[in-house]
Amino acid sequence: MLLGTLALFVVSLGYGVIVPLLPGLAGATGELGLLSIVYAAYSVAKIGAQVPGGVWVDRVGAQHVLRIALTLFTFSLAGFLLPGGPVWFALVRTIEGLATGLAYPAVCALAVSGAPASSAGRRIGTTVGVGSSGLLIGPAMAGLLASYGTWVPIVVALVIAAGVTAASFLQTEAARPPVARTFGGELERILKLAGDAAFLALLLPIAFNKLTFSAFQALLPVHAGGALHLPLGVATAGVYSVTGLFALTGVCFAAAQPLGGWLVDRFAPRAVILALTPPLLGALAALAFATTPFAFTWLYAAYVSASSVIFTATLKQAARAYGTEDTYGGVFGVLATLTDLMTVVGPILFLNLYGAAGAWVFLVMAVAGVPFAAGFLFGRRV
Repeated sequence: MLLGTLALFVVSLGYGVIVPLLPGLAGATGELGLLSIVYAAYSVAKIGAQVPGGVWVDRVGAQHVLRIALTLFTFSLAGFLLPGGPVWFALVRTIEGLATGLAYPAVCALAVSGAPASSAGRRIGTTVGVGSSGLLIGPAMAGLLASYGTWVPIVVALVIAAGVTAASFLQTEAARPPVARTFGGELERILKLAGDAAFLALLLPIAFNKLTFSAFQALLPVHAGGALHLPLGVATAGVYSVTGLFALTGVCFAAAQPLGGWLVDRFAPRAVILALTPPLLGALAALAFATTPFAFTWLYAAYVSASSVIFTATLKQAARAYGTEDTYGGVFGVLATLTDLMTVVGPILFLNLYGAAGAWVFLVMAVAGVPFAAGFLFGRRV
């Protein structure tokens, strides 16, 4: 569990450091088409790696795959230190995405493997919450250290990644019994989940959260900086700033995950999801009427916290309903792949709607969540 938490922290930290520095590193700030390819390369590679990576986890073990993923991620960080143009950095981002796509199902499998049902939620919540804190620390580290040179925060992230990678090779792993099934056969079996109505209904809460959360990454600077007139930095405005909102996102996510784990170990995950869906949609709808920084900030915090608990609850339900000790990797891989598709749609859909409707886009988000919630409520149960 510790290795999984550290591995997730490393990939989150590296991602958080690189993203704000990438336009300058790639030298494509004036070429938006090329820059979009650099950004998209990561997502395409990550989404494409998760299902085969999950099946690989089930065949050879999560620790083995995690070592490979950490090694690839460390090399990708080193690649950002080399001079190159957009094509080079698109290649490096592809390696980064591939490594992250392999790491995610391995981390989730480590979190639940060997865990009794009474503590699986806590283990998932702690691993994801603590590990993902790198998404908060990474951008802050980039902002603080980049003034000394853009290479400085990358080197710090690289040293941390190399240390965790080296430590992963020192850990012993229990021998696994040979797997009689072929890789192709296992892949086919896992992909059949994509056509399982109950499995798809189970994924709807995470799918909706990724749809909206990915949109907020683009909307926060636009709406908070424009309509709410919030400054960019935290020096004078603290949390009531664009940077403060992003920091608050990380804090809420990291704090709510362990809480979600505690809840779903004591109550049925489905009940937790259903209980938190109305407050989540209500917070989204209320954002359309939030005209002050105070109201917007804390309604947004409520949305992030509710969606984070729902995320943990859904992961535990999926593991309990579909996973076994030798299939967790594939289950989490296909879950992440199907729901990550929403991260491609979210920014495009809601950013364009914001251009036409302004703050009313948040009410549209809430309305869009109703069919997702209904599909989960009335869909086939597991």
